[in-house]
Formats: sequence, C-alpha cells, structure tokens
Amino acid sequence: MKKFFSPFLALICLVFVQKIFPASVDIPGITIQNPASQQTIDVNVNFSSEKKFAGYQFTVQYNQEILKLLDVYKGSAVSSFTMMTNTGIPGTIKIAGFDPGLSGISGSGILATLRFQIISQGYSNLILSSVKLSDTSGQSIPCSTSSGYIKAGEAQKPQPKSESPVSVEPEKKSSTPSAITPQVQPKPIPTPPVPEPTQPRVKEPPLETTDIDQFLSMETELLLSSTEKQEKTTLLSKPVNTVTLLVFSEYGKPIPPTGITTFTKGDRVNCYVESDILISDTEKVVCTGCEGKGSAFNTSKNSISFVIEKDSKIVWKWKKIPVEPGILIESQNQVVFEPVKKEINIPVKIRFLGGFNNNVLLKAETAPFDIVLSETELSPEKKETILTLKKNNQITAGNYPISIIAESKDKKLKTRKDISILVYANISAGEAVIDETKKTVRIPLITNGKLENISSFEFYLTINDDIKFLKIEPCQPDIKIFSGITQKGKILKISGGLVPPLKTDKNLLDIVFSFSKEFKKDSIGVNKVSLWNEDGNPLPIFYQIK
Repeated sequence: MKKFFSPFLALICLVFVQKIFPASVDIPGITIQNPASQQTIDVNVNFSSEKKFAGYQFTVQYNQEILKLLDVYKGSAVSSFTMMTNTGIPGTIKIAGFDPGLSGISGSGILATLRFQIISQGYSNLILSSVKLSDTSGQSIPCSTSSGYIKAGEAQKPQPKSESPVSVEPEKKSSTPSAITPQVQPKPIPTPPVPEPTQPRVKEPPLETTDIDQFLSMETELLLSSTEKQEKTTLLSKPVNTVTLLVFSEYGKPIPPTGITTFTKGDRVNCYVESDILISDTEKVVCTGCEGKGSAFNTSKNSISFVIEKDSKIVWKWKKIPVEPGILIESQNQVVFEPVKKEINIPVKIRFLGGFNNNVLLKAETAPFDIVLSETELSPEKKETILTLKKNNQITAGNYPISIIAESKDKKLKTRKDISILVYANISAGEAVIDETKKTVRIPLITNGKLENISSFEFYLTINDDIKFLKIEPCQPDIKIFSGITQKGKILKISGGLVPPLKTDKNLLDIVFSFSKEFKKDSIGVNKVSLWNEDGNPLPIFYQIK
C-alpha cells in the first residue's frame, strides 16, 4: 500500500516548527543551467531571529570536485561583527562571528556570503551543521537549519531525504526530541547523483577562537566586573610562535580593535584609543588608561606600546564627566562631488554643549567653489543649516578642503570644522576602431571632467585568446608613454608612466591590440582604470563600464 502525505499537513508541520524555534539559518538551493557562462557563484547563508543575537557560528561542507571556494564575505546585517573563518579542512568552511559591542541584532538578513568557482558540472550539497546563535549573555538561542545545494549543468540531483530542524541548545547528556518537517518522497531517479568526495574522518580543528558562547560570556564578565578572572579556556588553537591580544572597550574605536587580534611572538604592539568621547550634550567619557594582562601592563594613558611574548589582554577604562559650555559643528568629514553634478548640499548642525545657549554665527572658507549658507545664524531652537557648493567647468578633479567656522555672538567661543571635497572625473572606454586590413583594434579611453598632472596609470582588461596587446598611444603629440604588461590567463594588466604629466578634459589615450580571428564586441573588456599624479597620490576617478 502506498503511503500518502498531504502537502497541507507538511505546511502545518512547518508552521509548528517555526513556532518552536525563534530563529533559523538556511542556505538556498541554486541551479545553474550553463556553468560555462557563469564561472563564479555567490551563496548567501541567511538568518532570521526573533531574539537579539550577538554571536554566531556554523559549518558548511561542499563537494570539492564541483566547487572551489574563492572567498567569504560578511553579510551587511552583521557588518559591525568581528568574523573569523577557518578553511583548514578541505571541503569544509567554519565561520564564527561576534558583536564587539555586545548590543546584538534581530530580524532577518545575511550572515555570510560564500563565493565559489564552478570547476566542473555536477551536483554539490551545501551541508549546514554546527549552527549556533548566542544572545548578549552568551546563551544559545534555539534555531532551526536548512541546507542547500548547487546544481551546475545537467547533473542529476540526489534523492532528497527528510530534514529535521536542528535545535542548537547547548549539548546535554540526555537526548531531547526534535521536531521533524516531513517531505513528500519523490520517485527514485534512475541516474545516480554525483557523489560527494569522501574525506578521512579526522578531528576537526577549532575555529581561531573558542566556542562563541564562551567568548561572549568572557566579554560580559569584563563588562560587569573590574576584577580579572582566571581564564578557564584557551582562546586560540594556534602555532607555537603565535600569540593573541584580546581588547575590550565600552567606548570608542580602539586600535587594535575590540576582540581578538593575532600576532607573532616578539612583535611590538602599539595600542591606542580616543582620549575623550562626547556621549551627550552635557556628558562625555574620558579614558583613564587601561588594565593590562600578559605582556600588556597597566597605564593611566590612552596609549600603550609593548613587545608581546604571550597571550595578553587590554581593558580600556572610562570615566564620565560633565561637559563644559561650548559649541560643536557636526557635518560630513568627506563629500564626493560627482562629475554629472553642478552643485551639492551639505547638512550642517551646531550642538550647544554644557548648557550654552547664545546664538552662533557661521561662515565658510572655500577655494574654487561658489558657496551659500541657507542660514548664517543658528540658535538652540534652530540648530541646522545647509551648505551649498557650486562648481564651474574650470575645476579639475582633486581633493579640495573647505572650512566652516562657528563663533558665538558674544565672541567668547569659536570652533571650526574641516571638510574634504573630492571632485571626481569619469573615465570610460569609447567605441572600438577596427582595421580589418591590419587586423588591429584601437580602444580609446575618454574622460568626462578635467584631469591634471596624470603621471602614471594602471589598467586591468579581459581579452580573448586571439587578442594580443601591441601598444599605448597618447592623444597628445608631446606626451611620451612608458609601459609594461603582465598577463595571467585572460586577465591583462598594463601599467606605466607619462612624460610630461598629462592634462586633459576629453581624450586620455588609446590602447591598440591585434586580433587573428573576427573581432567581436566582447573580445576586449576594460575592467579597471587607476591614475596617479606626480606625488604618487591617486586621482579621484570613476571608471564606467559600458
């Protein structure tokens, strides 16, 4: 007798599982019909959590005969987290991350993106295991998981098995029942699937930290207690000549950053954090030094330098104090002026600190721009204005500093804010000029926006096998070009210098190639253009790929 399972019942079970588990982590299934036209693929490891989590860890296994791991990227939802990756076992990726500020996040998003190269047609499971989400106190959040796959080409997909959402409560000796999501069993597929490569069973090395729960618990102890407790676990599994520095700071952006940084024994470590940080209009925190452990030592300064010989720890200390009466200008530190824009608006705000309540007069000092302030006098009731910059066609691409000056009406207080304005030019590849008789093609590089003092360049191109680089020709007769090339497969790098430095607002130069077969539009692709001036500083440009 055939067994029949209702899809409606499966849906009920799925809803039931989702109610049990407040969080989930999953990898999608991806099918690529023509792997030859898509050699790389990005796979997202997604999460959804009703509760805030401050740490995560998981393992992904894949088929090395089908896929080659190229890189691992943090998801935008956890961009503030510190992420660690271990790829020491072939075909296995171990990833862990934690929030240095211990604030945690909830909702849904991407934990990590795995970039693979497809090296062969076939089928690879993306097996998700050892999944753990931890709250801000280091306690595990129950979590369901769902693995994925990549199907490249016409390979048959293996017959699916019923998957069980996995609870990630801390391991206990007694077993706990897990909810099961039943699935409809399809008929057997006659062609056997591409097997996963077998790996010898070896003891998996840990990530480059301890279990994320233990680490977060340790950080919480540092936050809640000023007394150092003896560490019960080893922070890292590492070579004998490697040592670690654990940094914790409730405020600021310390260097090295909050979390774990690895060094070689004997390295000199220079540590620094801001001396004071404004946390409100009436209160700020002042760094009173740090408590050091291991090779680090105690200090009353906001910087420390030492030779690290063993695992060490630094806890930066802070003291809250009242803010004295004053004024502060808040605005962007750097603004990009794109070539297509003729003017930009920059918000400017005055903060009245420590109870100061007099009106403030504003003015701006600028170089080649026309400038307008919508309001030149601000008060505690009206604290914001708009700074408008207008450019003319004579302004070249470059970095232009401007200053905003604020002075109290009684002239007792004065402050300034410096803003860097980056004026960009666009670079693009023009239409290819083909000479069928000589079997040559000329690719012009064109600029939209004025460029001066172009002294050196670097271009990255993709070329077909029948394409050969010949030369670079200047668009101005008095310019000499010195260049060299390196090529790896289809990637061609051209670099060189210009004598004297070039000034242009239209044509940059031409790149000339030869071809042996019929030239097609996609035979040559310009991927990246970089330019520098005589001082070795990069020129602000956008390269537009058409």
